[in-house]
Amino acid sequence: MADGMDETPENKTSEDEVAQYRVAGNGPSENGAPDQPTFVPADAPSGGVPEVGSSGGKGEEFHRPPTRIERLRSWLEELPRVRFYVTLLFIVWLSLTLLIGVNVNPFASGGPSLWTAFLGVGIVVATEMWISWYFLERFGRKILRENALISILLAASLLVFFTALARIFFLLSLPPYLIPLPGLSILGTILLGPRLMFVIVVIAGVNVGIMAGSDFFLTEVLLLTSGFAIYTVLRVGPRTQLLRAGLLIALVSAVVTFAAALIAGLHLRPAVELGGIGLANGLLSLMLAMVLLPLFESTFNILTPMKLLELSDTGHPLLQELLRGAPGTFTHSMQVGSLASNAAERIGASPLLARVGAYYHDVGKLEHPYYFIENQISRMNPHSTLTPALSARIIKRHVKEGLVLGRQWGLPAEVLDMIAQHHGTTRIEYFYRKALEEAIATGASVNDSDFRYPGPCPKRKEAGILMLADSIEATVKSLEKPTRKRIEDIVDGTIRSKLEDGQFDQCELTMREIHETGAAILEALIGFIGPRIEYPEDPDRKTKLA
Repeated sequence: MADGMDETPENKTSEDEVAQYRVAGNGPSENGAPDQPTFVPADAPSGGVPEVGSSGGKGEEFHRPPTRIERLRSWLEELPRVRFYVTLLFIVWLSLTLLIGVNVNPFASGGPSLWTAFLGVGIVVATEMWISWYFLERFGRKILRENALISILLAASLLVFFTALARIFFLLSLPPYLIPLPGLSILGTILLGPRLMFVIVVIAGVNVGIMAGSDFFLTEVLLLTSGFAIYTVLRVGPRTQLLRAGLLIALVSAVVTFAAALIAGLHLRPAVELGGIGLANGLLSLMLAMVLLPLFESTFNILTPMKLLELSDTGHPLLQELLRGAPGTFTHSMQVGSLASNAAERIGASPLLARVGAYYHDVGKLEHPYYFIENQISRMNPHSTLTPALSARIIKRHVKEGLVLGRQWGLPAEVLDMIAQHHGTTRIEYFYRKALEEAIATGASVNDSDFRYPGPCPKRKEAGILMLADSIEATVKSLEKPTRKRIEDIVDGTIRSKLEDGQFDQCELTMREIHETGAAILEALIGFIGPRIEYPEDPDRKTKLA
């Protein structure tokens, strides 16, 4: 057990060695003992035997080229942050100043000059930008934990887009109360969350009021309806729920507009007509949000409840590739998804994110499916001819290859993080112990880091839940005769080992939540593997066989 010592020729490996072999059959679990292998050198006749990294075809089948939008997003993420933010701030300030300050109607005689109006608008917009910047500096780390650059770019795009839309309404002489600002609230809340959207909606409402000639009642109506829209769509899931929420927003918009008209001194009939315009505003906002939501989701790769539901569909092309290429891994992922979802619901985390993360956490095994025991069907294990260090290297690669596949298939950053973190920096015990046994016999040294996953350790609650569910499910599945006591021991032992190894040091899970997660997984596992009646064999069939 010489941690940190140099490798000897007996266990020194390189990734190029992996390409020297071809698998005939399947392989071991990540931490479990292997079955009997059939292993063939790469220069042997193929005879229909699949190559490493495939399931009957080349590994490249599972990859798809990035789209133009994805290449643009990657380019933006590589830009220097300070330069990007300064440039974005200037572009937004200039765009809003021009959109708000430009007036197609001639200025009244004796009124303010064009440059005076632009100066005032520029100062107001600059104040808005300063308030937004201060808000992000103060609360940005809490509300933009991931994808801060993309989220800020999306918020700026939504603000400029809806301001431009309001300007178009004024250019076409459409009723200002028809401007679909609640659509900004619906879109922004689903994509960015409520707190950031309150700031954006207030800025947009003030800007529209300035464009309408400092119309206080218009600003009041837009702010009230948009604020109501934020909390109405805060917890929507399927798109049918979004439709119901939008109809409620339209009704409230009609009532608020009607009330504002009465406050402004209009008679009942004109107030009712204005309320009808408010109803149309809500319906237009709903339609606009439903049309634009998929576009913004795909362009900015933002994870929304609707996107999670789409990713949880087992008919997703990547999951279908997993089913065909690594059916054992697919089944394992589905079971881990159920365990993780049940545990997340128990502790108040996101059950849907936990399930989706579990579904995709092992997609990297598509590249080398037969090196993992869950994909074996009475075949031999290729690891029997490899050194433990090389076997560990192959096993570890499924995390990196999962990230590559996930990015190429456009998986959201939250799911990619769960792929990267689901093993943390845990040690691949089976091959580590095998290396120690060989080291005792040969006098070779064993480097602990060669048998550890690269990390990082879990950070989100859902990633920590996934780590426990994945490890416990795989261990329990290896039991020949599982009992409640043995499963309890596995759950307790897994939690204890992860804690002692420091895997949850950076995780948001509290100690209480970790043990609650274990209890939820235990309950679900006992339900999964409960007793079953052994059906007697057909006596007629026995007679025929005899």
